Amino acid sequence: MHDADASGLADAQKVADHLKIPLKTADLRKEFRETVVSDFLDCYARAKTPNPCIVCNPLVKFKALCHVADELGIEKIATGHYADVGNENGRYFIRAVKEKDQSYMLYRLTQEQLRRLMLPLANTTKEENRAKAEALGIPIFKKPDSQDICFIKGESYVDFIERELGKFPEGTFWLQDEDRPVGTHKGLIHYTVGQRKNLGIALGAPVYVSALDAESNRVYLSKTDVVGRKEVSFLAPVYQKLDPSVTEFEAYGKIRFAAKPSHCRVSVKEFAFTATFSDGQRAVTPGQSVVFYDEEGNVLCGGILE
Repeated sequence: MHDADASGLADAQKVADHLKIPLKTADLRKEFRETVVSDFLDCYARAKTPNPCIVCNPLVKFKALCHVADELGIEKIATGHYADVGNENGRYFIRAVKEKDQSYMLYRLTQEQLRRLMLPLANTTKEENRAKAEALGIPIFKKPDSQDICFIKGESYVDFIERELGKFPEGTFWLQDEDRPVGTHKGLIHYTVGQRKNLGIALGAPVYVSALDAESNRVYLSKTDVVGRKEVSFLAPVYQKLDPSVTEFEAYGKIRFAAKPSHCRVSVKEFAFTATFSDGQRAVTPGQSVVFYDEEGNVLCGGILE
């Protein structure tokens, strides 16, 4: 658990009590702070847009599940993620599912974590599971889905970051189309690549955030939507179904959780990882992840967009 988990812990206890099973908890506040929150803050300080769930899953959540399972002499672990697990040629991998697919969030799980993992909700729907929970009398069957960053409660992510790191300084809006300054922004933390609304600047035509530069403290703008980028680079690859010795392959890549997979060719040359998409990708955002799938929706590998 972490500091924002009081209500979740109470709900878990209600379910355990109802089912008459023991509830074992692990205090992960220190690990969560040092691993997930620290990375979250560091990324924003460097004008990148992180995904804390992707960091948390292998390094905190699933690591702790395996550790506690070992203490209890239990071989398998299970979570309520909407995805499936596959195993071919000695390699374990996540499979995408049709309903509420969360495979993107699980691409950094290790082979050992995947070997032990069971995902019982793989071929179910949220509605079916709520109905089953209601039929069993489970008291939280109507609990709404979580939509926000789990460790930020009662404030915006901007307020949280500036409370932790201090106020981000004002800087320059720079119009790339004309290579000139066009105004003052209120701090890099307030913007993300692809953003069009709530920029606080009027140039007589819509403009989009095309890039953020922490070194110059500039928010780059463009009158053209940030589409059409076909080549992206990524770091820190994690291999699932794909053997790590493969240096070139074709796949279907997603550059964000809600994106549709798009055909691409991936190459590795001297530790430089590059994906070339057949179609232009909108708002490629450093700090987010790119995840590659085969035609069957199996996770091949993925990495952090650079």
